[in-house]
Amino acid sequence: MMETSMDAQNHNSIIESMPVESISQGYLFLARCFSYPDEGFYKAIKDNMLNEEIRCLVEELPFLVNFTGMASPSLHQDEFESEYISSFDIGLGSSPPCPLYENFYRIGELTRRDILEEILLFYEHFDIALSEDEKDYPDHLAAELEFMAFLSQKEADSISCGKDPAPFRLAQSDFLERRLNKWAYRLDKRIQERIKEPFYKGASGFMVEFISNHLLYLKALKGNAAYIPSSDLND
Repeated sequence: MMETSMDAQNHNSIIESMPVESISQGYLFLARCFSYPDEGFYKAIKDNMLNEEIRCLVEELPFLVNFTGMASPSLHQDEFESEYISSFDIGLGSSPPCPLYENFYRIGELTRRDILEEILLFYEHFDIALSEDEKDYPDHLAAELEFMAFLSQKEADSISCGKDPAPFRLAQSDFLERRLNKWAYRLDKRIQERIKEPFYKGASGFMVEFISNHLLYLKALKGNAAYIPSSDLND
């Protein structure tokens, strides 16, 4: 969804097509799981090697994630696309069973305007731009996951260049605490209760554990390096 995201449809393997760094790989994979499932992605997740690739990714993570396997789609491609639309996009009523927007899960906590302003502040600080088609949806799950992939890649790049990674670690910790860790588990609860497709149940469960354990890891590494003055964001 972001201009920095990778187009998976031109690759045979979702995991092998991503950057070497395992944290960034994980977030990019999760972002693709909750984006519209084009033909390339569908073929990749139907591949019998998917679970082995994810297992290898998990083994490289610097934090523990209990990955027990992920079911491949139970439906043919056209049916799987329809399932995505009915589950996450339009549904049968006024809203789909499981909207993929942060605003839906934080009603009563923050206004939509507050949520969008905070998210855009994060994106703009790191010169991130949404694609032309997605500018109205900065709080979409895939956009937030892709932003975490971007930040974790920047952390890895800093380490490889011998620079201090602390600012990017702090940015990741802050974004998870303010954004994804506040609502991803609520989305997961709805998915487990309302969605029948086993692939999405597995991807959602994996996502929640990935996010929560990554945040714990970042908190353990937390140092003294500011990237955004706290006064710039609403507490």
